[in-house]
Amino acid sequence: MTLSVISFGVCAACVDLASPNVKTRHPSISKEYVSAPWVFIGRAIASRNVASPDDPEFYDWTIYDVEVLRAFKGQPPHRVRLLSENTSARFPMDKNKEYLLFVSHYPTVELAGKEKLPPNYVDNCGNSGALENVGATLKAVRVLSRAH
Repeated sequence: MTLSVISFGVCAACVDLASPNVKTRHPSISKEYVSAPWVFIGRAIASRNVASPDDPEFYDWTIYDVEVLRAFKGQPPHRVRLLSENTSARFPMDKNKEYLLFVSHYPTVELAGKEKLPPNYVDNCGNSGALENVGATLKAVRVLSRAH
């Protein structure tokens, strides 16, 4: 079993390495809203770890099944599969917890062995988070959704 190794451009330390001056990277709510194809409130209903082909005791990815409860941008399906890399760039989610999610899509299809990985992910340096912790962000998203 082989794993296609790629770089998704998500920096674990939230640092913009493309900049001549190293600076932290945390997009504004409006910038992330504009760039994300989907913004919604969702509930994590299941998760599954995808084992590393090189070390079956370790996992490279977690795939979360998320039920979309309220869409603010885009038309996500009722259930979305989100991919989270098992690195410091992960976006961990707890089962049955609700989240405000700014979802992006990887531009290419990736495989873990023969398994096709979902193209959807959440930037851990962005504005997504547990619903109970993102009150001001949610308020801004509601305003943005009415404006677009």
